[in-house]
Amino acid sequence: MKKIKWLLLFLFLSTAIIFAQQKKYVSYTVKKGETIKSIAKTYKMSKRDLLRLNPGVSKRPKPNTVIIVPNKNFGRVVRNTNKTNEKLYTVKPKETLFGISRKFGVHIDELKAINPTLKEGLKIGMKLIIPKPSITQEKDSINYVLHRVVIDDTVYNLAKRFEVTEESLLNLNPILGEGLKLGMLLKIKPVENDENTIVFFKENLNLDNELNVVFMLPYQLNKLNDSIREVNFKKSNSLLNYTTDFHLGTIMAIDSLRQKGLKINVRYFDTENSDYKVQYIVNKNDFKNVDVIIGPLFFDKAQWVSKHTKTSVVSPLFSKKQMLFSKENLIKASPGLKVYENKLLTYLEKIYSGENIIVVNDENPKNQSKLWRIVNKLKSFDSIQKISVVKIKEGFIDSELFKTKLDTLGRNWVIISSDEKVTTSAAINNLKTYVEDVDIQLFALNKGKNFNNISNSFLGKLNFVFPTSEYINIENANVKRFYDKYKAKNYALPSKYVIRGFDVTYDTLIRLASLENLKEGLKAGKSVRVSRVFNYEKELLGSFENTGVFLIQYTKDLTPIVIE
Repeated sequence: MKKIKWLLLFLFLSTAIIFAQQKKYVSYTVKKGETIKSIAKTYKMSKRDLLRLNPGVSKRPKPNTVIIVPNKNFGRVVRNTNKTNEKLYTVKPKETLFGISRKFGVHIDELKAINPTLKEGLKIGMKLIIPKPSITQEKDSINYVLHRVVIDDTVYNLAKRFEVTEESLLNLNPILGEGLKLGMLLKIKPVENDENTIVFFKENLNLDNELNVVFMLPYQLNKLNDSIREVNFKKSNSLLNYTTDFHLGTIMAIDSLRQKGLKINVRYFDTENSDYKVQYIVNKNDFKNVDVIIGPLFFDKAQWVSKHTKTSVVSPLFSKKQMLFSKENLIKASPGLKVYENKLLTYLEKIYSGENIIVVNDENPKNQSKLWRIVNKLKSFDSIQKISVVKIKEGFIDSELFKTKLDTLGRNWVIISSDEKVTTSAAINNLKTYVEDVDIQLFALNKGKNFNNISNSFLGKLNFVFPTSEYINIENANVKRFYDKYKAKNYALPSKYVIRGFDVTYDTLIRLASLENLKEGLKAGKSVRVSRVFNYEKELLGSFENTGVFLIQYTKDLTPIVIE
């Protein structure tokens, strides 16, 4: 009897209990007649929380709309018995190496390393050794720096390069006990909190000072006479909507700061979106005692104001023109295009490990200098393997040409350097052909209007990575409080312009109130607000520019992740 008990105990202990590789959120296709309210009830959550998960989705979405919902099975425990480290697999007709690697959860490089015959190509009936996956896939709330093992890597030089101990590498990667193998994906160390590497702005409010603030926004009150008042308040008047929402955000920011004890004097001016009116306001008013002017809303008018006053002027919105003008009292609250470009390329240089790179661009002559600037930067990477350039012609990308640029047995990075819709659509259409059989990851310099008609679920399949100046973490407690406070006051969810008005105003004034002047405040480090990062850098003999951007990755379970 004792022997039976011991045998049962042994069998029980040999069964590894692991968390299922589940997704916290899954996609859900809306059915006819369903509303956000009815779907929220099905998933036992509030309508408000479901809308937060799906910004931009209406309360009555159209049938077949794909939304994100919680996974009801997330966190459940399943049992999985231990298996031998390796097994043989017979290659079937029409199978690809990428498809086999995905089927067994191992990387192509691991398959190549353990099956030397693959150098001659994959053949039907070939017997492949399938290794045990090199990294433990477990439910883990910690984000790790990951590294794919390449030729000449050793445990010693990895430990030295990433400034960790060999012991910590072994603890995070028990598979290393069997030796370091080409293609292994290793956990290196937990992703460090930015506080360890970046100086963060710290509030140190001087409640004795009064802040004098001016806002210049295009309310266009001159157009709101009795005969056309109703027309101007229609939804079609987008500028009025943007201005009103931005204004509501500024009010929330000022109220929040006044609750902290700050004394703030505010004046609002209606620029009417007119150059003449902007000039009239500046010429007829004395801004000597004003600490900061926020606005005008559009950059060309903001830069004009900065040229004709010594007061600090904050330009709140992005403009392609902003890189052409720089002045000491002009503050660019939105990052320029080169900031996005540098963010992505710096990240790619950090993680590059022999991928085949394809850069997709348009035919526009104005964009060719940017293309070759990007290509030259990529060529500077250590151990660069291959870079190809594919350009659109007459609205199409030659699919056969595109295929020849892909490494069908290796890893591919496709970088879309153009912001044109036609070029983006042509690239995506080609990727749809190969995404199931070839290892491809997609990158872009930003996710603009050129991606409006591209399915996020497809981008998730490509592990799409892009820089952005705005990202809302709906799980963040401060973000939730902001949403709740705004909704309680305005009976609606805040638009991106409300949030932008709040972020720019709050960050500018809190810096101004914490140091001797705004210039010193802008130098005081990085800050994170509701949807934006502010990290100002001084241009040589010129403006302060915000260089704070997020780097976002879409995952296959439609969960956006902040990489950096």
